[in-house]
Amino acid sequence: MTDQTTSTPAAVTPDTTSATSATSATSATGTTGAAQPLATIVIVNWNGAHLLAACLDGVAKQDASFAYRTWVVDNASTDGSRELLAERYPWVHVVAAESNLGFAGGNNLALRSVTTEYAVLLNNDAVPEPTWLTAVLAPFTEPGGQHLGATTGKVVFLPRFLRLRLHTATFVPGPHDSRALGVRVSSVTVDGREVLREVLWEKLTYGAEGPASSPYFWTRGDGELCVPIPESGPATLGFTWAAESLKQVTLSWDGPTTGADTATTGGRAELSVSPESATVTVTVGGDAPRVDVINNVGGIVLVDGYGADRGYQQVDTGQFDQPEDVFTACGNGMAIRSSLGHELGWFDDAFFLYYEDTDLSWRIRARGFAIRYVPGAVLRHVHSASSVEWSPLFVFHTDRNRLLMLTKDATARLALSAVLRYPVTTASMALRSLRQARAARGRPAIRPTLLRLRVIGSYLRLLPTMLRARRQIAATATERRGSLQSWLVSR
Repeated sequence: MTDQTTSTPAAVTPDTTSATSATSATSATGTTGAAQPLATIVIVNWNGAHLLAACLDGVAKQDASFAYRTWVVDNASTDGSRELLAERYPWVHVVAAESNLGFAGGNNLALRSVTTEYAVLLNNDAVPEPTWLTAVLAPFTEPGGQHLGATTGKVVFLPRFLRLRLHTATFVPGPHDSRALGVRVSSVTVDGREVLREVLWEKLTYGAEGPASSPYFWTRGDGELCVPIPESGPATLGFTWAAESLKQVTLSWDGPTTGADTATTGGRAELSVSPESATVTVTVGGDAPRVDVINNVGGIVLVDGYGADRGYQQVDTGQFDQPEDVFTACGNGMAIRSSLGHELGWFDDAFFLYYEDTDLSWRIRARGFAIRYVPGAVLRHVHSASSVEWSPLFVFHTDRNRLLMLTKDATARLALSAVLRYPVTTASMALRSLRQARAARGRPAIRPTLLRLRVIGSYLRLLPTMLRARRQIAATATERRGSLQSWLVSR
């Protein structure tokens, strides 16, 4: 992707500055006459008119004693986003992109013109708590803050959840699929509203399967899921599922309940599932506890080169309430010294979407700076609001960008291992698909293989650029690659 700078704004004038000040602010979205803004909040938007109001209302309510600017980069939206910004948020400076530059390119379009001491990134599908901005910037001026290159906060999922535990008998499908499967879930509703994509499945299922338009999930025999439910009052949950045979499923949760078409005792429901897909319901009482679930509390990189959200889908019980250094920062809620960002060239435009924050974090650490997790800087986030997790868009960019990141930042041994393993795994998956199709006397699933071939082709086209970047990083690094990889963690 080429760098587009023609739409980059000039320095923001006072009437486009969003600020609060203990002494001179006129309102939460007003301006200060003399106060020099300390930070610029950059929000990338693409067809997110339905998300912007909650996000910007949260920005306007920041309890900060300093001035700050708010820039929204609009990636050529066609849903009325720019009209909404002009009508309801005139204090926001809009950076108009001529095309969809993705998260990386969209942020860069603004970041390359930031003149404030700090740049702070915020997703358009995130709602900041009132103390978020003050908290995420505070460590830079605390003792030892001169060694910090960036900070990152606590990101929790926007809704609150009912924590459910599932138990059922399992079966193994066959010689080409050795998973122990429980039930196949194709729909989850709460009071009649479909929430399948909003359920947190990490501790129960093997991930989404089937087409992106109608995914389903195979559960394990035991595990936990979190279902978003209203903040108060009873909620009726509906599960549409099937299994290999007639059997029972036990759901349990904290708090008393009453059942509709189920036999229930306290926080426990015994439900039937059969080979034919059917829907069962259970009503949970209004006094069932709601919990917050963590999306990200800083990032990690695994020893095989995969990036991951630290604390992902853990119920927030205070286990991450202490500040600490982390290996990577999350692009949603990340604050960075602007001078360092300019030196590093900010994000890599070629990444477009995903892993761009991990790559930037790795480069920050290569310069000898630390990254601090700040538990008091809280955002509530609508997960995968802009791109559906496990969609072709998601898989293409996460697979390709992981290889690009390792090529730029990791030791040669780790990078080569990951890059060479990818086509081998692709061939293995294609052969397994052929064997399964032959056994079932059907057609093999070729789309996953074609998608992975696209990843390989795109990676190879970008390889010369990544190798040049690798040499540039090495020339300015103060930390050796091998030393940085001591942060990598085992699965």
